Amino acid sequence: MSLVRSVSGIRGLVGSDLHPSNVAAFAETFARFVEDGKVICGRDTRQSGVEFSSIFASVFNFYGIDVIDTGIVPTPTVLYGVSKLDADGGFIITASHNPPQYNGIKLVSSSGKFLNDKEYRHFTELENNPEHIYSPGGSLIENRDIADMHINDVLSIDFLDIDMIKKSNLRVVFDGGSGGGSIVIPRLLRELGVDLYEINTNTDGKFRRNPEPVPENLSGLADAVKKHDADIGLATDGDGDRIAIVSNHRGPVGEEYTIALAGDFVMRKKSAGCIVINQSTSAMIEHLGRRNGYKIVRTPVGEANVVDGIIANNAVIGGEGNGGIILPSVNKTRDALAGSAVILQMLAESPSTLDEMIDNLPELFMKKLKYPLSDDSVFDSIREIYTDADFNDADGARYQFDEGFIHIRKSGTEPVMRIIGEFENEKQWNKQFSRIRGVVECAE
Repeated sequence: MSLVRSVSGIRGLVGSDLHPSNVAAFAETFARFVEDGKVICGRDTRQSGVEFSSIFASVFNFYGIDVIDTGIVPTPTVLYGVSKLDADGGFIITASHNPPQYNGIKLVSSSGKFLNDKEYRHFTELENNPEHIYSPGGSLIENRDIADMHINDVLSIDFLDIDMIKKSNLRVVFDGGSGGGSIVIPRLLRELGVDLYEINTNTDGKFRRNPEPVPENLSGLADAVKKHDADIGLATDGDGDRIAIVSNHRGPVGEEYTIALAGDFVMRKKSAGCIVINQSTSAMIEHLGRRNGYKIVRTPVGEANVVDGIIANNAVIGGEGNGGIILPSVNKTRDALAGSAVILQMLAESPSTLDEMIDNLPELFMKKLKYPLSDDSVFDSIREIYTDADFNDADGARYQFDEGFIHIRKSGTEPVMRIIGEFENEKQWNKQFSRIRGVVECAE
């Protein structure tokens, strides 16, 4: 993997793609982007995180900018801190769902959001015009209270009934993925009064499973849910912003169900409005939106794009099909703390089990693939084949058929082409994908 850069951040293999010299260069550019004041920082548990975070902080201090260090926290806690403390920016040292040998940097603007396209372009312009101005006076300040503030605001969600959750005696297994959510999220769950069991909440940088919370990586959580006869299993990715669900009978149900379940619940709690998702997210939410009298808005993939859509449409909730729930009343980012609280409130209020709730969701077949991408001409070749579909190029290429959709785009976090397709059944997916299989496989 070569260094991957986008509005989703900077990621690469530690030692070859990402090393002290270019980490310092990125820090210097971002310090000039911020200009002055103070920034909030945090990191996940990766072993290179301490050094990279120290480099970033030292560079910011060189430019006279204070750095408030929150330590090992979920990514959303840093964005929350930027908003609540009126900071001038923030950074997180994390590679999110990428394997343990990688690390990365996520950059946050003074708005408490990740850099959008315009801000990222400004960042790259500064990078191409280096300027070194020593401005002494910056300090490194440890602050572990921001996580407590974040937890308390989640507990204050207007429709959250903590007593109801406690009286429900919910049995929950939490899988921290040995990542950034391993300390803070269990604290939230204990505040909610659930009967909590933890796995993979070590913070020593030794990942006990692949950080991405997709079904193939959650067999250990599924076993623990069975062992403890739990009502639900919750799993996060490496930086604790996404949440995946494991049920007692089905096991891992797929990360698309997180926003479907949470979105349906919030839509039923709130009067008709809007929910924002990205171009790749399951159409389950569109079916549920029609059922609840909600408008559904799709944005390009990328958390910053979804957040901008939420703000522009005054949406009550939004998210992505990777397990990301965005509750703007708490945080302008995917937030596994807020997502977990919503899911547990849903379980506490309903007479149905999690499996029964899933049974009531629209039944669709989704498949997600990725291929190495060596030649962009593959996109033109696919368009020549899919002439019978409605075409949308707002983010890569999205083809809408009567029975479903196929979305094809370059990844912002890996050097690959992603193909996400969803149809009424597997046969329809196979029919449409078979038309382009030869083209995409030749693009490897």
